[in-house]
Amino acid sequence: MYLTREEEKILAGEYGEAARICMEMLVKLGDFYDAEHMVPLSMGYWNFTGPSPLSVCKGERGKNLEWLIQMIEKGAKFRVPTYLPYPPSGTFQSEMLKKLGAIAMYGGGGGHPRNIMVYPVFGQNIIADGTAITHYMNSYIGARSDTMDFAMQFAALVCGRIPKFGFYNPENRVGKILVNVETRLNDETDWSAMGYYISRTISTHYWDVPVFNNINPKDITYDALVTFSSSIPSYGAVVHSLTVGVSPEARTLEEAFRGDKPQEVITFGRNELEWVYELFAPPGGRPDLVSFGGFGMDLSINMVMKIARVVEGKKVKVPTVVSMTPSVRGAADAMGLTDILRAAGIKLSWEEYLEERGLKGRPYQIVNSAKRLGLYTIVFIEAKLCHYIGNQDINPVLLPVEKAAEVAVKGEF
Repeated sequence: MYLTREEEKILAGEYGEAARICMEMLVKLGDFYDAEHMVPLSMGYWNFTGPSPLSVCKGERGKNLEWLIQMIEKGAKFRVPTYLPYPPSGTFQSEMLKKLGAIAMYGGGGGHPRNIMVYPVFGQNIIADGTAITHYMNSYIGARSDTMDFAMQFAALVCGRIPKFGFYNPENRVGKILVNVETRLNDETDWSAMGYYISRTISTHYWDVPVFNNINPKDITYDALVTFSSSIPSYGAVVHSLTVGVSPEARTLEEAFRGDKPQEVITFGRNELEWVYELFAPPGGRPDLVSFGGFGMDLSINMVMKIARVVEGKKVKVPTVVSMTPSVRGAADAMGLTDILRAAGIKLSWEEYLEERGLKGRPYQIVNSAKRLGLYTIVFIEAKLCHYIGNQDINPVLLPVEKAAEVAVKGEF
């Protein structure tokens, strides 16, 4: 792999030991992927405060965290603007951010495009933490990113460069699979179901870029694209797709495929949509929990409004939790929506729900602890969570926002 003189200086240790180690890692990555050279990064999103190998639980630090501390002690600094979740001031995480030169965002945790407050522009090379952010940035902004482990992301941000592989390479961003959408998608949950279906259908070759055709851009909302970006990497890690008339690299069907014919054609119609809902259908009786969001899939203010309209003046009959980023929570507070939710008996965070059960401070996550908590039937509004939590041998149920709120109020399916 060709290195510029600047990159050779970094590799030679002229910018410090931490940068040298990081450049050495990137060179090995580039050699593995047969990259011809590196490309400069414009910005990055990174997350070490959430449920990851870097989490600090009960004071124990994993090997990854120890490695990160060592790199900071060796003088590691981010060379490009890097945005991270906003940790409490004075905490271990916030001190690490200062040393790295990162920019804290008061938008919430990483891992999801709704949590981002600063966006790249078309054509920029970036580091995007998590598959949902990577898909959104690739597909709807036209920034370039690919998925890597946390250490490689960190190395790239320290050096300000990344080998030109995967979706950093323009020829890999071209459409390969045509998806003819032959049913109306009525809400963000329908979009989520479509994302899950396509993710599952092309799972064995998820890197082949699917192109979605026959969708009227006038019918698309930001919430739909965010929810879709969350679900389409869930089964097969699809982190780049094209939607004709929406994606900047697919203004037309011909542009999406660069004049080539699709290698495969998939139809997504009413039967396929209903198949997903039947896969995650209510088993009857009562749910144990209705969860609006969670595990990075936080609510938008529009979703909060939908819930509030259903529950206003009523009481939920089953435990119900909503997950909001600090910015959405602030807007909901100002609009009086959180008062409506709380009056209905809804918990405003997963932590509130755990605290009510006497589990304050315990590191339970809904995606891996539901069965331990005695939750066997849970309603979600997003297919990603239904898929992930299904590994616990419980009953996930997929419903649109308003229908999920109605179930919470009625207390049964």
